[in-house]
Amino acid sequence: MKKIKNLILLIGLFIITSCNGRTDLETLKYNEKIAFVDNLEKDFSLYVPLEGIYRVKKINKFKLFGISLKDDSIKFKNEGATYSNILNIVVDSYKENKYLGFELEIIDEKLGNDFFEILKKRYGKPLKKYEYKDDKNIVIDYLWQNKSTNQIVLFKKNAEDGHTSLNGGEAILHQTRIIILKDGLSAKPDEKNPRNTQEKVDALLKSNPKAFDILEIFKSQIQD
Repeated sequence: MKKIKNLILLIGLFIITSCNGRTDLETLKYNEKIAFVDNLEKDFSLYVPLEGIYRVKKINKFKLFGISLKDDSIKFKNEGATYSNILNIVVDSYKENKYLGFELEIIDEKLGNDFFEILKKRYGKPLKKYEYKDDKNIVIDYLWQNKSTNQIVLFKKNAEDGHTSLNGGEAILHQTRIIILKDGLSAKPDEKNPRNTQEKVDALLKSNPKAFDILEIFKSQIQD
């Protein structure tokens, strides 16, 4: 009996140690230097127009809302791309590495739905939203601004038909994107883009002085 108790205690200790070994994204503090640079590589984001974007190498070392993240991926027949869970960490610069938020993309339909329910309960009425659903396709976009936590949250969910599984059957690609950033961030015009002349930038700022605010950019990503 004593051996069994010791075994149970050992298993429990292992589980606690394993959970504690994951970095909780909710506990990361804005403007504090991140401590896991060895698990990161420089990258970019199509949705977050900021310069300090890191791709996490091993996503299974993180968790969000108490849920452990996994290195899942999926492939479809006759498609060269592999769709994977992706976690990006956003920092102020590659030199200072001060935390500004994260971008998470997952391909698990149920997990995406679970995260959506958590976000709705936590942040309440969105600042802006758009929803479209038919038999096979889904588009859900929600944007929250929470001044008490100094956060902006962008949730995007897409379900896209027209794919073929490796077994030859019809398949739907489910993608959920969650971006949680420090509020008040602003992007800079891409100086390498020849179309971004000073005249055009000035005209844009004249029409909307907040045009380069991340919150405004996120609003523009949601259909009216």
